[in-house]
Amino acid sequence: MHVASLRVPLLTVLALLAAATAPAQPATPPPAVPGAGPPASRDLFEAIHVAVGPSARVLDPVAVVPAKCASTDACKDIDAILPRDLTLSGYFKVLDPKSFLGDPANETIAVTRFQDWFNVGARYVVKAEAAGRGGTVDLEFRLLDVNEKKAIFVKGQTARGVARTGVRRATHEFVNGVIEAVTGKRGIFGSDIVMSVKRGNWQRDIVSVELGGTGTHVLVSNGSSNNFPRWAPGGAVLYTSFLPGHPSLHVGGRRITNDSREYRGADFSPDGSRIAASVDMGGQSDLVIVDPKTGEILKNLTNSSWDEVQPTWAPDGSQVAFVSNRTGNPQIYAVPAGGGGERRLTMAGAYNTSPRFGRNGLVVFAGMDGFQSDIFTVDPSGTIARLTQDQGSNKDPSWSPDARYVVFLSNRDGGWKPFVMTEDGRYQYPLIDGAGAFATPDWGR
Repeated sequence: MHVASLRVPLLTVLALLAAATAPAQPATPPPAVPGAGPPASRDLFEAIHVAVGPSARVLDPVAVVPAKCASTDACKDIDAILPRDLTLSGYFKVLDPKSFLGDPANETIAVTRFQDWFNVGARYVVKAEAAGRGGTVDLEFRLLDVNEKKAIFVKGQTARGVARTGVRRATHEFVNGVIEAVTGKRGIFGSDIVMSVKRGNWQRDIVSVELGGTGTHVLVSNGSSNNFPRWAPGGAVLYTSFLPGHPSLHVGGRRITNDSREYRGADFSPDGSRIAASVDMGGQSDLVIVDPKTGEILKNLTNSSWDEVQPTWAPDGSQVAFVSNRTGNPQIYAVPAGGGGERRLTMAGAYNTSPRFGRNGLVVFAGMDGFQSDIFTVDPSGTIARLTQDQGSNKDPSWSPDARYVVFLSNRDGGWKPFVMTEDGRYQYPLIDGAGAFATPDWGR
């Protein structure tokens, strides 16, 4: 990791991200970001980016049979979701339907010609049937083991009386069950990722995108600059907004901090009882604990003449990771939730930012390598591993709720847009089609 030794004040960097002023009057929320729908399943597979180094994981070939529908149009959703979700999971290689030897139309949920699927190299076969019934849909999914020549029970493989609008959710749940059946741990399709996106010179909105969903959805649009979104308890979003005229903390439409201090990013504790925030303290930024009900600063986590920014809680709530330039350039540190005993986590590189705690003390972060930013992890012993390389600049990583994936932003295709990669960085996929000025995604917990 060879990093340029350039000292830049952290508050300057955050100011560039935040856009310092904003109109005072709310604006009508705009539609979803143009061109921000998901890539088609085949386009997605073609867009796979394999990162550095070998992986112990080998993708299992899976044949996804076109769904059969009776008295319903649900098949168009099922046929779009199944191959996309299975590809995004990082556990399966979806086979091209053109390679199928037999005619899947001659098979049913109950009848499978396993030898035909064995001959095309399939390890698994996925099937689906749907039937309309009184305004609802009955769904049957199956996961078949080609080598064992049998069906594998999957949670969610049968869904009765599903509303037409619920077919997508039911299909995601089946894929989550497939992942659990194969790996032992349930998938997370249907979970949401929140980001900010630039709308104009002084406006940033907060949007969300569902993993495996249809595109971005506006959550906050008030004519102001809204930044650094993080999921809050109950499904609301914590963010920094310039709507009052200076950066303050908000949850949903409620302003939390009402003092004159400038807040530049915050994160809820896992139990929802506290907020760790970066706040201006007379020309430099310290970390504080804020009461989410009153907005009162309860105590300082740090108190130095340097800048401390970008707080993120450990999953068990025991400590907070952050960025400080106390050594002259940004590095990743951690402090106990009660304060004191700060320790430096990153000993390599001269410009490391955007830390996020994962499981077992593993922290993912962005680090400069020459003139590019890439994604790395550091474990409690200080060992650093690289997840991205030679694919444009990559920044703002965030773990999935199960810590098996990382969402991040990349400009490898032009503009900044979110990508998802497996925890080892081996398989990387665009989350949406088209690019935009997205920033700081958060996958929640």
